[in-house]
Amino acid sequence: MKKLSIWFILTLTLVIGFTSCEVNEEFDNDPEVEIIVDNKEGSAVYSFEAKTSGMEDAQLIWTVDGEVIDGENQNEIINQILDYLFESGTHTICVKLIKGDVVREACVDIDVTVDENDPCPDLFFKAKKYEGPLTYKFMADFRGIDSLSYGWFINGELVEDSAPDEDNYLLWDFEGPGRYEVCIKAETPDCPEGTSYCKVIEIEERDVKCPDVKFEVYKKDVVIVDNDSIHKYKFAADFESLDRVSRFKWFVDEVQIEDPNTQQNGGAYFFYEFTEGVYIVCLKVEVEGCDEELSYCEEIFVRNMPDAKCPELFFEKERDGDKAAYYFYPRAFDGIDDTQLDWFVNGDFVGSSPEFPHNNPFYHEFDGPGRYEVCLMIETPECPEGTSFCKVIEIESSVACPELFFEAEQDGDNLAYYFYPREFEGMADVTLEWFVDGELVDSVMGSADPFYYQFNPGTYEICLMIETPECPNGTQICKAIEIPEPPQ
Repeated sequence: MKKLSIWFILTLTLVIGFTSCEVNEEFDNDPEVEIIVDNKEGSAVYSFEAKTSGMEDAQLIWTVDGEVIDGENQNEIINQILDYLFESGTHTICVKLIKGDVVREACVDIDVTVDENDPCPDLFFKAKKYEGPLTYKFMADFRGIDSLSYGWFINGELVEDSAPDEDNYLLWDFEGPGRYEVCIKAETPDCPEGTSYCKVIEIEERDVKCPDVKFEVYKKDVVIVDNDSIHKYKFAADFESLDRVSRFKWFVDEVQIEDPNTQQNGGAYFFYEFTEGVYIVCLKVEVEGCDEELSYCEEIFVRNMPDAKCPELFFEKERDGDKAAYYFYPRAFDGIDDTQLDWFVNGDFVGSSPEFPHNNPFYHEFDGPGRYEVCLMIETPECPEGTSFCKVIEIESSVACPELFFEAEQDGDNLAYYFYPREFEGMADVTLEWFVDGELVDSVMGSADPFYYQFNPGTYEICLMIETPECPNGTQICKAIEIPEPPQ
């Protein structure tokens, strides 16, 4: 890739006022939060920074148009900064900060207008922690990526080129705590001065020492007691990777839960019953070697059914073999065979259950791999506003990850080995990544050539890993190699 000559960085910063929400108690120095918006005019890429006063080290919950940025996307939020690629239109971005019993929220509305006449591409990439606090995966994602060559830079130094027919991500192991600027840069005949997009990654010493804490939320059931809806939830945290946990505590709206169901045996969980409302559930953990208590919180929205006389809906799902199709079995309720059961996929009506739906499942064939929200909805004279029940269906590609294998062969009497990967279908289009004790040391595109490595005496774990669109979570195979001390 030829040397890029002039680069510009997004500089326009708009300070937007904030709105705050009620908290549990008053403070002399009332904490504040505001959102700083950064955008280059005409670009669909925006950066939002949560500026806080009196809320340092708080947990942040970002939402875009009412949707919580959670799951894997949560790992893309670095140092209270959310980067986001929008479609044209009006969007609302909010951030809620939680620290102890203090909650603050700020929101901002933006009008996104993309300059279709700008000859320079609108670059963007996502970032997430990959394996441990020092390894990140950066994934390029922008319009025209299939026809553009660009380069990856760290602190101004080119570390990897990417062409249209190559992988669109960079897997990088940082040396240790510090501040790193990661950029993608490109220039084209129509954009000769070039363009770039950058993120700043700051790795603190405590990030290296202290693990991430998180829990999963499961809605178990809804029951009617004295015309009130009681919503039963389960909250579960996995501590198998946190072998230094010395103490943990659960809280609902800052009230500690004392529950005999809470236990620590490779994990912790508790059940809780909610009525209608909004709640903040937190897990606080003490970990050996970490100076501060670690915490993780989620906001739980609990809504009642429109009418207490509405039946409680539920259905089971069963996939039709390897097809992108499912049978849906509604759970029986009084009058089910005299009620029309309507089905919706991603908000679109797709049909009604056949006669005697208690015994006849509803069948639906989806468009292919993807994520679908399936909802069952009914209306009855006793339930005139209707009620519904939904589940999310995720259909993965039927193409399985290839089975990996490699042979190890010592290079004569040298403390070095050749590792020969076994060929598999589609190998020519896949990047093979070789790891030694968890560190990426070589990456080759579609080659069955051996990987060569010089060792010192000791025991090593060698892993071969691939990731493809059909195998997005990746697959790997590992072998242990023991290198003895040379004879005296």
